[in-house]
This record gives sequence, structure tokens and C-alpha cells, in this order.
Amino acid sequence: MKKITYLCMMACLAVALAFQSCDDGDGYSMGDFTEPQLATVRAVSGTGFYLDCDVWGTCWPVNTDMGWYIPIDGQRVVTVFNPLWDNYGGFDHAVKILEIQNVLTKYVETVTTVEVDTIANDVVPVAEDGITITNGYLNVFFLQRLPFTTDVRLIYVKDDLKQTVTPAVGEDGFYHLELRCNTQADVETPGTYSMVSYSLNELNYDPSAEGIKLKVNLEGSGEQELTFHVVQEEGTSLQE
Repeated sequence: MKKITYLCMMACLAVALAFQSCDDGDGYSMGDFTEPQLATVRAVSGTGFYLDCDVWGTCWPVNTDMGWYIPIDGQRVVTVFNPLWDNYGGFDHAVKILEIQNVLTKYVETVTTVEVDTIANDVVPVAEDGITITNGYLNVFFLQRLPFTTDVRLIYVKDDLKQTVTPAVGEDGFYHLELRCNTQADVETPGTYSMVSYSLNELNYDPSAEGIKLKVNLEGSGEQELTFHVVQEEGTSLQE
């Protein structure tokens, strides 16, 4: 049942994020529940955590029966919840979590110009509108579920790693990243996944940055360079 629910959540998540906005009113009832939401887990202590939702902002879960869920700070999740109150104890909302599923969460990898030639560049099964940037993460929604033997990496290519490995803004004002896919990765992880979120926190804060240029070998379109104009303020996450 959980697998069926998860598949349904993932199928409508990308569309839901594109069209929804949160209701700022206090007129919630126990029968209200959200469409699937993409969020980041923020661990506070032990099993305590709150959600930093891409649409709803910070949400404090009032559930007392979630001891089964082990929070990892920075973990991306898809969740459905019942909003209860606004402006709750310093959080944007208090909520009752109805469903929560971890999303594969990865990071930007820095490689040299020599190493990049050894990394596969197979077709990534994703449409152009299936790649988004929200709340400091680059999200990739695949066209079908992928086995873990298909490894999709977000990389930053640098000539020399001796000085720093932190991605920096190029001369054109953009961070230059590449999405590389290896359909024959040597991994032992069982199962499949349908999306991945990459943390962009490793990118150096630069007030002059205009955005991200992403090279990717798209399904049906071939090699493309996608441009994302983003907003970044000091101490905050990148937003498209």
C-alpha cells in the first residue's frame, strides 16, 4: 500500500508544485490535506524535526506517533499533511503529517577536467521541464522509475583541485554544472527511484551570480545547456 501511495504522490508532485500556493487563512479543519509537497527535513534533537517546505515554508509537525521516522538534517522528502494553524511558535504552520517518504538526496561533486572524461554521459530520462530549482536544491523528476544501477550525478568541473573544490561563479556570472548519467553503475543498492534532489549549498555565495547553466543529455533532445536564473541572498538558499 505504501508503494502505491508513493507512486501516486510522485506522479502528481511536479504538477502540484507548479500550480499550487499555500492558503494563508486560519480556516483549516481536520479534513483538509495538501497535495504532495516537496520539503527538506530539519532535525532539531533526537527524533525531533520540522519541515522546510518549498511552498508552505517552515512547518512544525504535531504528530506524537512518528517514532518510526528517523530524521536526517537536509534529507529531502515528499509529504502530505493536514495544516492546523498558522504562525505557530515561530514556524509558518503547525501540521499533522499524513504521509512522508524520503527522496534520494545528493550533492554537487567537484571533479577535474581529467576525471570528467571518465564519467559516463548517457541519456538522462527527463524532460526539460522536469528539472527545477527550489529551496536551495536542484530537483530532477525522471520520466520513469530508475534502478540504482543508473547513477545520475551533478558535477562541477574544475581545472585544479589544489586550491579549493568549492564551485564558483564563472566569468559570465553563472555557475556551470553538468548532469551526468551512468546506466551501468557498479552499485549494490537494491530498489528504484523516480526523482533526486541535489543540495546546492556547496555553491559559494556570490551576490553577482545570475544563475546556473546546466549541461545535460536530455531524453529525446540530446545534449542541451539549460539556463536557470536564480535569486540568492546571503544566508539564504538559491531560488529560481
